[in-house]
Amino acid sequence: MIKRPNIIFIMADQLGASFVGAYGSGVNSTPTLDHLAEEGARFDRCYANVPLCAPNRATILTGRSATIHGVNNNNLELKTDVPTYAHVLKSNGYRVGGFGKFHQTPMQRPLPKDFAYLGFDESIPTEDPKLGPWLDWIEGEHPQHYETALAMSWPMPYLKEYGPDKKNLLPRWIKAREEIITPLRKESEWRTMYASPLPKELHQTAYITDCSLDFMQRHTDTNPDKPFFCHISYVDPHDPYDPPAPYDTMFAPEDMPAPISMTGDKYDCNILEQSRDFCGFRAIDGNIEALRKLRALYHGSIKFIDDQIKRVVDFIGQRNLWDNTILVFTTDHGDMMGDHGLITKGVKHYDSGIRCPLIVYGCGVTPIHTDRLTSSLDFFPTFCDWAGIDERPLVEGKSFAPVCRGEEGSEWPEVIVHLAADDARVVSIITNDGWRLTVFDEDGQGEMFYLKEDPCERNNLYYSDSWSEKRHQLFERLIKAYIRSGAVQQYRNMPVQGDKRCVLTSDLNEFSKFVPNYDKT
Repeated sequence: MIKRPNIIFIMADQLGASFVGAYGSGVNSTPTLDHLAEEGARFDRCYANVPLCAPNRATILTGRSATIHGVNNNNLELKTDVPTYAHVLKSNGYRVGGFGKFHQTPMQRPLPKDFAYLGFDESIPTEDPKLGPWLDWIEGEHPQHYETALAMSWPMPYLKEYGPDKKNLLPRWIKAREEIITPLRKESEWRTMYASPLPKELHQTAYITDCSLDFMQRHTDTNPDKPFFCHISYVDPHDPYDPPAPYDTMFAPEDMPAPISMTGDKYDCNILEQSRDFCGFRAIDGNIEALRKLRALYHGSIKFIDDQIKRVVDFIGQRNLWDNTILVFTTDHGDMMGDHGLITKGVKHYDSGIRCPLIVYGCGVTPIHTDRLTSSLDFFPTFCDWAGIDERPLVEGKSFAPVCRGEEGSEWPEVIVHLAADDARVVSIITNDGWRLTVFDEDGQGEMFYLKEDPCERNNLYYSDSWSEKRHQLFERLIKAYIRSGAVQQYRNMPVQGDKRCVLTSDLNEFSKFVPNYDKT
């Protein structure tokens, strides 16, 4: 592999590994990803460090856990005193582009025009509320579909003063919503599952791909000798579960695998029991027919993304770039999809919610399927390894680049999965030898599963006296793993020498190299 390959980093939103064909979904919704997984490196045990959108994306950007970067919940803002992989790649000669969902600013505020402050040379954000560049593009290029696109957006406060001309779009949004989306929701078994009324070519998923391909095409036309990094970040298949035609009917509900059932009628843990109320999910909880329909729509959105990834794969092939390009696919976290009577993500640390696909394909990648533990912390150092960057900021993760080259390497640290937001506090450890221990912030509440013998996580051993010794051992391992983050300095506390903020190890350059605009006062 040459020293400085192009890197394409593709991320889907709220897609667990178990819903990808290569990981055993049983549904043919990911033929492109399945091919890449077969011909490249497939990591079977990759976990979200924080199974929630903004915190985990901040972790991927920084290589640091939420206890360090501070984004422990959605609608917070990642500050620039923590350098991102984009800062480091850019400072080492990469052209860095990012398109789609970043989720590093509060959704209640308008999207920033770009994410230059996070290190991206070019960026076009479009996120869950859909307000911003994508909606503006619809208005300018496809005005006949504007009311539909507006109706699909979220009712954020800034609708009352939208855009540079300060229009009040709220009345228009209310009218469009009532005429277009409300009937679809009323006809559905659950208000958050229905077919998108927008043509597929105008959907966010296609728009994000279009922006990304434009960036790569322009760059390779004008700077063929300079490597690029392109982050393609899809908003789907995140709820609402609303794929456009023909994806809305592409998969028959009766062909969908049924969800893993609960082991009882109610959770003893209040945090889990309360989470079943998300968006009125109890309306279909236990309704197998409705849950199969939900899963069919979900797989429709997944197939839509897979088809867009094929556009990217074809572009690289047509440009003869595979000899110098690495493609990475992962997700920010999973979605329970009715497994264990639960939906979406967060405090539910079951396999569907926390285990993510990780597929690597391209130059220098050896076909391999591995069960080595990896997590969201590991992307930053891996990108640096591929880019040949030895001088880099301190991170908590460990590069998986050697494994992609077919090297054995050392054993990965055990993975911590945690969420400490508002009243939902939960922490888990995933061990190399196949255990999951989860502790809830409630007296005596927890889960313990031996995943090798109980992959569906139905036999909770946490309360069993005969397994108390193992539980105590796992508690000790959890504590040791959880405190690892404290062993790495925080950048905001680095000492100042003259007008530069220096890092504390001799093999690193000045901090200002990575974040030149950092406030040094």
